[in-house]
Amino acid sequence: MKGKLAFSLILIALLALGTYWAGTPGETKRIAEKAPNPEEKIQGGPVIEITGLVERPYNVSIEELGEMPSRSVQAVLYCVGAPNKALKNGTWTGVPLSYLIQRAEIKKNAVKVALYASDGYTTDLKLEDIINDENIIVAYEYNGESISPRLVVPGRWGYKWIKRIIKIELVDYDFKGTWESAGYPDDAYIENEDLRWK
Repeated sequence: MKGKLAFSLILIALLALGTYWAGTPGETKRIAEKAPNPEEKIQGGPVIEITGLVERPYNVSIEELGEMPSRSVQAVLYCVGAPNKALKNGTWTGVPLSYLIQRAEIKKNAVKVALYASDGYTTDLKLEDIINDENIIVAYEYNGESISPRLVVPGRWGYKWIKRIIKIELVDYDFKGTWESAGYPDDAYIENEDLRWK
C-alpha cells in the first residue's frame, strides 16, 4: 500500500513539473510561432481594430478583408528555434498592411505599428518598412485555405508573423512586442542566405 502511495506522489510531482516546463518562454515561443493550421476555419469572422495615430480609426472583419485589394505572396515561415527547418512554405493571400493603415489616414507623428493578438501576444514593425513593402500582408488564406488573420512578413523570423490579429495600432514611440522586449532583434531579418524565403 505504501509503495502505491509513493508511486502516486511521484507521478503527481512529475505531472506538475511537466506542466511547469510546458509554460517556459522557449515553449511559449514555439507555440507562438507555430504555423497556422489550414483546418482552422473562420466562423463568423474576427474583427481587427485599426487605431492609434490615425485620422479615421475603423474596424474590419475577415469578410471585409476578403473584399479589399488582395495580394498573394510566396513566403516561407522560419522559427529562430529551428532556423534550418521551414515551418510553412506556400502561398499566402491577404491585404497589404500598408493599405489597411493608409486607409485610416496616418498622422504625421506615427513611427511604428504595434500588433496585438487575441491571446495577448504582440509584435511590432517600423511604419516606413510597412509603407515600402506591399508583401507584408494580413493573410486570411494559406494555400487557398481560410486561416485566422495572420501577418506575413517575408524574410523575417516567425516572431513577427503574429496570428489571430485583433488590433493594429499606430504609435509615436519605440513600441516593442513580446519577444522584441525580451531582447530579440527588433528588425528580425533572416540573414542566412541559405534559407530560401524569396
